[in-house]
Amino acid sequence: MVLTYLTVGSTKKMLKTTATQRAQNYSFSHSSDKVMDKYIRNIRAINKATAYKYHFRLTTFQNFITNDYKTTLDNLIMEIREHREDPYDILSNYVIYLQNNSNISPATLKARIITAKNFLEYHDVDMSPRKSKLRVKIPKVMRKSKEALSKELIF
Repeated sequence: MVLTYLTVGSTKKMLKTTATQRAQNYSFSHSSDKVMDKYIRNIRAINKATAYKYHFRLTTFQNFITNDYKTTLDNLIMEIREHREDPYDILSNYVIYLQNNSNISPATLKARIITAKNFLEYHDVDMSPRKSKLRVKIPKVMRKSKEALSKELIF
């Protein structure tokens, strides 16, 4: 939840906004990559909040591609289709990039990799689930098991 302050007359009012409200008010800026815009428009037709999150995740992926591969997403898709780049290597390098350049949880890292993979598959980059699992190593998400406290521990 985000707190926003709105000044009405001489008084400030605090507004609480949810992720869904931010997504509805968010105008997706058109990137220089047509493939990203097309994908986000398609997701937005289904759910604005999901499109908002995917746009953020793909912007991170776009920055990675720009910095490490010195190209755009449009060009990257073409290079993968022409077999000049390997999508599994790209995703593996993206995992390393995220681990080194951001302080995110394994669950967040996994979500970003899955979004990038879905984006590539949307643009007809064939990726085998088996090969993905073998070649793109993602840290395991550790789930904590929750157990009820016993009466002895409570008293």
